[in-house]
Amino acid sequence: MFVRVKRVMAQGRRYEYLQVVETRREGGRVKQHVIGNLGRLGDLVASGDLDRVIEGLVEHSRSLRLLQRYRGGDLVAESDKVWGPVLVFERLWEELGLPKLLRGLIQRGRLSFDFERAVFAIVLQRILAPGSDRAGSKWIETVFARGFDRLRLQHFYRALALLWRKKEAIEQALYRRELGLFNQKLDLVFFDTTTLYFEGKGPEGLAKLGKSKDYRFDHPQVVVGIVMRRDGRPIACEVWPGNTSDVTRLTVVADVLKKRFSIDRVVVVCDRGMVSAASLRALEERGFDYIVGMKMRGLLEVREDVLSRAGRYQVVRDNLHVKEVRIGDRRYVICLNPDEAHKDRADREKILAALHKKLADGGVKRLIPNRGFRRFLKITSGSYAIDEARVREEERYDGKYVLKTTTDLPAEEVALAYKNLLWIERLFRDLKSLLETRPIFHHWVKDNVKGHIFGAFLALYLVVALRKRLESLGLKIEWDDLIRDLSQLRAIELKLDDERYLLRTDVQGVAYAAFQAVGLRPPPLAQPLNGAPIQSEV
Repeated sequence: MFVRVKRVMAQGRRYEYLQVVETRREGGRVKQHVIGNLGRLGDLVASGDLDRVIEGLVEHSRSLRLLQRYRGGDLVAESDKVWGPVLVFERLWEELGLPKLLRGLIQRGRLSFDFERAVFAIVLQRILAPGSDRAGSKWIETVFARGFDRLRLQHFYRALALLWRKKEAIEQALYRRELGLFNQKLDLVFFDTTTLYFEGKGPEGLAKLGKSKDYRFDHPQVVVGIVMRRDGRPIACEVWPGNTSDVTRLTVVADVLKKRFSIDRVVVVCDRGMVSAASLRALEERGFDYIVGMKMRGLLEVREDVLSRAGRYQVVRDNLHVKEVRIGDRRYVICLNPDEAHKDRADREKILAALHKKLADGGVKRLIPNRGFRRFLKITSGSYAIDEARVREEERYDGKYVLKTTTDLPAEEVALAYKNLLWIERLFRDLKSLLETRPIFHHWVKDNVKGHIFGAFLALYLVVALRKRLESLGLKIEWDDLIRDLSQLRAIELKLDDERYLLRTDVQGVAYAAFQAVGLRPPPLAQPLNGAPIQSEV
């Protein structure tokens, strides 16, 4: 039911009438029926009758009366909590089937708390306010979410250990769901690792000294590996002792993938510098193909033979051109991004302009400590000049990167698979920030530490799911902006005439895009608080 203005032309004049209209479906068609005529709009406004009618209707609407009194400053909020991210991520959580799955994994009556609610709280905290369990037990008091008010610190500890023990069942269920939805074979995976160090001893048998990506070689650590599809959808999370080597990580995870999932072939896509030659040989020996980024300047064959090979580039996208090069039985793909080439050239020209200026006025010595400037200088017998040969050498690398692969995939497929690393790396950086277990201060048991890491993996799963939805709508939104705007949508609890009501704040910035992406409308501005908050599908 709604109000509309009916415009009528009579004797050369236009009249406007205010009507109350109801929409009905009749015989498969939508029709509108006039419920009542309120009168001529101009006359209603001039006489003040329209205002009196509206005021009278408001008196019969508790929600509108509540909003009116709240905006007038007559009411004081009982609570004011973050709501927007809860609505969006809980929708995804439910669509993934996680509530039913988690409740099914725990025998009824075994726990004194809601395991599913505890896990969702852990995952949501990783996305919105990464921190410790103790911080999380306080943080949930600031969030409007079903069941959070009954969770306590000890529930977080118990949930973490249980979560890790159910890890493989959860991963398998999510994988089967993705397989059914997207009908994709797992023939190309991305695998990367990071390290998390402990302040203190850490869990016995898990915390070990090893090669640290934080350069904290004096601290025990764990190694975390994430396996993803080439489109960025997570598959599995693995945790190893801190002294596990690169070769072991790569080959073990590849073997595990083949055993756990229905895979015909595994192609490991590696970032440049991530793996050693020994790791690649180990993969080949086990029959796994790979796509790996090569160091262009540091490898003689790439620098002298691959990059100098003549041939035309194939245009895959505006920002991706490819060219295949074979050296013996080794296959390379040169990738060129024209936009990056332009940027590299412009950056170099700025450096050279600064060098020419300093050479002219004698101030070049001040630039020598800067590696970016020093690489273009030729120093002989205390004199300085631009190294023109080095400048020409650097021009060869503008906007390019080189891949080596053992696959028979077309060059454009190889390039696109590796290009996804740029996006996946951003996700992995998000995962690092979501973990926020670095440094880990507590001497936790193994399963608690691993549960923390797997909670972050599930958080990453939700992040990817939302980003994919936004991409499908053609929306490019900065993640920080989205979380900030969603968090501005708050739930305010009020009391009026012995009844409690829930108000929401206005939808800010890009927050509505997130609701659209998951198929929800924001809740009503005001509603009686008689149980679960109202949500509306788009």
